[in-house]
Amino acid sequence: MAHFFARLRRDPRCQATVAAAALLIVGSFISLASMADGPSDHDPTEHFHVVQYEAFSVSLSFSGRVVPGERIDVIAPFDASVISLDFAYGDQIEAGQVLMRLDPADVAQSLVEAESNWFKAEEEAAKLEHWAQGSEMRRAARAVAAAESDLQDLDLKLAETKALLDRGLVPRSEYDGLLQQRRQREAALIASQEDLADTSGKGQGGHRRMAFAQRDVARARYDAVRRGGGDTLNAPSAGIIVRPDTHNESGRLMVNAGGRITKGQPLGVIASTEGLDVVFSLDEADLNAVGVGQRAVVTGPGFGGLNVGGQIVGIAGEAEAAVGTPKATFLARVRLDPLSNEAAGYIRIGMTAFVSVTIYENVSALTVPPEAIQGSTPNAWVKVRPRANEAAERRPVSLGKISASAVEIVSGVEPGDRVVWNPATPAGWIEEATR
Repeated sequence: MAHFFARLRRDPRCQATVAAAALLIVGSFISLASMADGPSDHDPTEHFHVVQYEAFSVSLSFSGRVVPGERIDVIAPFDASVISLDFAYGDQIEAGQVLMRLDPADVAQSLVEAESNWFKAEEEAAKLEHWAQGSEMRRAARAVAAAESDLQDLDLKLAETKALLDRGLVPRSEYDGLLQQRRQREAALIASQEDLADTSGKGQGGHRRMAFAQRDVARARYDAVRRGGGDTLNAPSAGIIVRPDTHNESGRLMVNAGGRITKGQPLGVIASTEGLDVVFSLDEADLNAVGVGQRAVVTGPGFGGLNVGGQIVGIAGEAEAAVGTPKATFLARVRLDPLSNEAAGYIRIGMTAFVSVTIYENVSALTVPPEAIQGSTPNAWVKVRPRANEAAERRPVSLGKISASAVEIVSGVEPGDRVVWNPATPAGWIEEATR
């Protein structure tokens, strides 16, 4: 060792080598100390996000089914026997297409009955239209005139009897009997006048309007039977014909060839492919977040990968009856936008549908990933590193809306801030922030 130091004092090149080695060691210690103060941008364990204004939205997802929206109910116009069925539920039909053929004898009988009812209603309406000159009014007027004449004749006889009574030529009882008769005839006159007023009222007001309405209804029913295509029942419009809402216990409508249909019986529903709806259940916790008019995106396993837009058109005002659950659910309805030819080829009534409803939207929001949030509301904060190799600073932030992929920041950061976080940081703050 003494020989080494002696040589070092004699050889300048050895002195230079030792000095360079010493400087390298000191530099290494300084670099390690700098890395201990804070990680650099090249730290593989640290993620970052540069805050910028961007579109932000929050959505809720539901599951439902496709149902008829714009619909026309096919109703049996009269009682008849079914000769043949010319459709199957689920078929695409055209306007005017024959749906079923009926027994011509039943059709003729229904037409005669409808025409008879119309004639009766027409006769009653015509009677009320000229009621003042009708037989009922003439009869009531004659009764009043007769009662007035009888009362006038009795008044004359009563005056004569009074004169004779004053002269003592007739007994008092005869005069009193005439007074009794006068009171009876006066009551008869009042009754006949009341009967005339009642009879006159039948041709006015509600009675008159009711008769005219019954005439119009009877005429409309007759026209409906007459225009019904005779012994055929035709489709009133184009669309997809599905089962009506009323089914028997087996879930199938009891209409078949050889059977009978009754007047007013629902036979099917024609759903327009340009007006399909999606019905889904809305939990009471989400009821105030979803409203009529909000936009929705609908897709499903049978939609061929297509996303169809729509709008919420109705929310039930009464909860659905549920057994075994304390939560209330409400039916909501989304009207789909008119379908393209491609979408119409995929979507069928009864399909499962997934509905995504946008409940909040901000086209210019400051957001950060959920993993960047530390702490919980109202003491949430983020780490912001102004520049590379500088220590991160803690920034308190106010949180807005929260989605699965981003958190809206109301205050605490500015555009261009570099928010950093360690992916190992637990994210349990989200549940507390949304309470």
